[in-house]
Amino acid sequence: MDQQFHYYATLVAGIMAGMPLHEARELAYYCYGTSQQFAHCKQTESWQFNDYHFKPIVTRKGRSELRYGPNNCALAFEVFPAMQTSSKSEHSASSKVTLCKVGSSTSVNNMAQHNTQFAQTQCFYNPLTDVDWQGGGDLKPHFKQRLAHRASQKTQSLKTQYELQAQSKIFDSESISEPDDTLSLLKPLENSKFIHKAINDVIYKQRYHDLVRSAPLALLGSRLFVLQQSWSAPHTTQSLLHAWLNTWLAIYSFKQNRPMPQIAPWELFSSQPGSGQFFNNLEQCLEELNRKRYGEPVWLALITDACSSQQQSTNFDKSPLLLLYGLALRPAYLLDQAQNLSGGDKEFVIHNLNGFKQSQFYQLNVAAHYHCDWLARQLASKGLSAFNTQQSLGNLALWRAA
Repeated sequence: MDQQFHYYATLVAGIMAGMPLHEARELAYYCYGTSQQFAHCKQTESWQFNDYHFKPIVTRKGRSELRYGPNNCALAFEVFPAMQTSSKSEHSASSKVTLCKVGSSTSVNNMAQHNTQFAQTQCFYNPLTDVDWQGGGDLKPHFKQRLAHRASQKTQSLKTQYELQAQSKIFDSESISEPDDTLSLLKPLENSKFIHKAINDVIYKQRYHDLVRSAPLALLGSRLFVLQQSWSAPHTTQSLLHAWLNTWLAIYSFKQNRPMPQIAPWELFSSQPGSGQFFNNLEQCLEELNRKRYGEPVWLALITDACSSQQQSTNFDKSPLLLLYGLALRPAYLLDQAQNLSGGDKEFVIHNLNGFKQSQFYQLNVAAHYHCDWLARQLASKGLSAFNTQQSLGNLALWRAA
């Protein structure tokens, strides 16, 4: 999906799902913002607060990044795994040894080295002796050294397993074309059940999970980006329509506080008031966009139709500038808002910590951090702990959502 789709399609879907304009706009910026956080770009530049640093979450790999990018960020957001295997191979999915499909242009040794660099380790610590509370709650050097030693040992163990597999298996053209059952869990799939599980995780946990409850719209927005990305290019008018309808269904389910159902979204959407004429306009809009004849003006006209059908505002036909300046996409909006609320006289410098924490940019990164950690646990439960998607915001005690 292109960047305009992530913003405008989410905004229009939010309006049609019954969200107020300001709430739908906020959700749309969360979805769009997730599409912007490439590795080594301005959106992922580290922020400074006294002696601490806030590290935004990387959601997209850069052009020079191979495979899944830093911390498997592409796996977490761009090519979200379906976590689905055939029934005959379910037993292999629970294996604790990560298997790899090896392509004709990739050596087994390189694959092993890449996939073991994120090996998870466990090490119990004493909070009274191993944590530097006066220094901000970080772990003391002696404990970090012990943890690094264990990580090195586990990485070497996993690499040895890969090498043994490579020595005992001959890869011919037939075996290369068929992925291993465990690795097939990582294959992306359009509108998969696992994507629905991620959406429903927001709906369930906003009731009781502190981190989700502090930024439910941000987490929903980042996962709507994941949902929309599952429709891979090249896009047809039909695929864009399905992506929009499922975006609407996810937001509608969120508003109704009910799980996102595994049904055709058109059946539910067509029963909503004013959906018939709007759907015809939507189809024409997506057809024009797919031909790349128009761009933003088409989306703005569709926003007018959505607001009219939901009776959210009046006199839209008389006030086109309201849409142009109030709801049109502003690419630097999240960073500009964070900079203003942080009170810093320089870029990426925070003077007002509470103000910075109120910014949508901060909320988005807290939500993306939760999403990365959530997926890492899901992968580990399937025996894919080598594909660790966890990322850090910096000092967790300082950046914990208030």
